[in-house]
Amino acid sequence: MNISKKTKILIVDDSQLNLKIIEDVMKKNGYDPILVSQGHDVFRHAKEEKPELILLDIIMPKIDGYKVCEILKGNEQTKDIPIIFLTGQSNIEDVAKGFEVGAVDYINKPFHEVELIARVKTHLQLKKLHDQLKKSNKQLQKMNEELLKANEIIQYNKLQTEFFANISHEFRTPLNLIFSTIQLFELCMQDSLDMKDNKYIKIMKQNCYRLLRLVNNLIDITKIDSGYFEIQLQNHNIVQIVENVTLSISEYIERNDLQLIFDTDVEEKMIACDVDKIERIILNLLSNAIKFTKTGGNIFVKIHDKKEYVVISVKDTGKGIPKDKIDTIFKRFMQIDKSLSRKKEGSGIGLSLVKALVEMHKGKIFVKSEYGKGTEFIIELPAKIIPIKNKEIREENKYNKQTYIENINIEFSDIYSIG
Repeated sequence: MNISKKTKILIVDDSQLNLKIIEDVMKKNGYDPILVSQGHDVFRHAKEEKPELILLDIIMPKIDGYKVCEILKGNEQTKDIPIIFLTGQSNIEDVAKGFEVGAVDYINKPFHEVELIARVKTHLQLKKLHDQLKKSNKQLQKMNEELLKANEIIQYNKLQTEFFANISHEFRTPLNLIFSTIQLFELCMQDSLDMKDNKYIKIMKQNCYRLLRLVNNLIDITKIDSGYFEIQLQNHNIVQIVENVTLSISEYIERNDLQLIFDTDVEEKMIACDVDKIERIILNLLSNAIKFTKTGGNIFVKIHDKKEYVVISVKDTGKGIPKDKIDTIFKRFMQIDKSLSRKKEGSGIGLSLVKALVEMHKGKIFVKSEYGKGTEFIIELPAKIIPIKNKEIREENKYNKQTYIENINIEFSDIYSIG
């Protein structure tokens, strides 16, 4: 028997002759025998040596094999060690008592070497299988506990998602009523110059836009988490979309005394995208650029055609992002400036939503930043198009000024510029 680490067999017999005979047989077959001649020493050796199997004589002075077996089986450290009784007693009552106290087998004395080794091998294999099964059961139990915990987390997240969705909808209804009332008030008082230029009306409108932006973001985030958010892909000229959105914020650029540069190395690039979602992505990034760029600074929007994909870059000369914050920029509810005295408002949802929308287009978004010098967001969108069937006429993206103004007012609502 070729064993790199010899298997320990504990042999218990009050006869030194029997111990010697069994020892020789065990060594001959590649085992490591441990000899014990008195029953009260068995428990100590079993704990110290940790044998894989015990050959135990029944008839011994002071304490017999049955009692020794009961003690071993009653202890957590030794209960799984298989015990084979070696006995000269062959009546059925003695054999039955041996099994009752926990023995796995018995061998009559005088024994045959072949039979003894066969029994030993069998029970060692059974013990190995038992140990493997016990280990597997522990692993399964651990996995089951982890699954239960994971299920609890999933249920909690589901409840949390439903809560955000419900509360967001509850906010939207009264908010729309307030906003509609303000618009109606403006309409009724449009001939009054004092009311038209009233800063308090503007404050109310801007904060309605801010709440709408927060509610919209919360609803969309919960839809994404729940798997109910969908994008409608159609073939569009991505250059035209980005250019229209960029040019539409000229009022905010001028108001903040910034310079906006739009550049592209291609005039037309058709890709499959959702126009509304692309507009929202670009508006969000431009809003961030304006918020964190000081008066007199520059904002660059560039498009590069890389054949297989399109690169959209939104770069500013603003305050930049600290190195220790770069890795958290796209995490939900994270804010670079968490101080109560911060000049620009925000919920920390926008960039997380932007990342989700980009990834729903099978794209990627990266950020490069140097604190004190500026930040650049880089988007890569796959340049894939949807096959046109039945000579379907391609519908170009149509510029709707009023829609853009409304979207801009919402996305830029946390840039304070009441005037």
